[in-house]
Amino acid sequence: MKLRTSAILLLALAVSGCATGQRPSVEWITVRDTDQFTDKSTCGVTVGSFYTGGGVFTVSNHYYPYIESANGELRVGIRSGGRFKVPVGDVQFRIDQNPAWTIATSETPVDYVPEGQLKAMQAYAGDAKQQQMLESTYKAALQASAQAMSPFTATTGEKAEKILAQMKNGKVLIYRTLGLNQAASTTGEYALDHSLSKALAECGIK
Repeated sequence: MKLRTSAILLLALAVSGCATGQRPSVEWITVRDTDQFTDKSTCGVTVGSFYTGGGVFTVSNHYYPYIESANGELRVGIRSGGRFKVPVGDVQFRIDQNPAWTIATSETPVDYVPEGQLKAMQAYAGDAKQQQMLESTYKAALQASAQAMSPFTATTGEKAEKILAQMKNGKVLIYRTLGLNQAASTTGEYALDHSLSKALAECGIK
């Protein structure tokens, strides 16, 4: 009982510390990462739920807008937070009073699709033409599955550039996920302030 009481007291102190204004203000931050197996590097700009002097933290079942440069490819979208990430699905962005942008899972870049049982299945496919058809169908199905279950939804190319241009010149971003056969639910709003410009510059994203 004493241990439980102490834990509650510590939590209360932590919450009161945030309430007194000691917590850093919400801002856009830079996140860099390099895959240890492929050496592919990324530099992203995103936000979080909790800010401390030692870092920024996200929460499971919450979604966060992000801008990323992955080996020179610009990506703009939303990703899930926390340690155990969940699929995002289709999303919408709206900057100020501009028309909303819809980003579908089918636009999401796929970084890795495992071969799975492809080789074993090809052994029973017959001639080379049938094997090629099987490979094409199998990989398309795997890619669609990977996009649907992806912990981030993002667009690339010209569309990503146009969204980023609006964000750089805008003041407020609102975003939401689009549920399957259900009403969409607004999930967040962030200011497009100086911290965004600073973080983009640190990543070399223009």
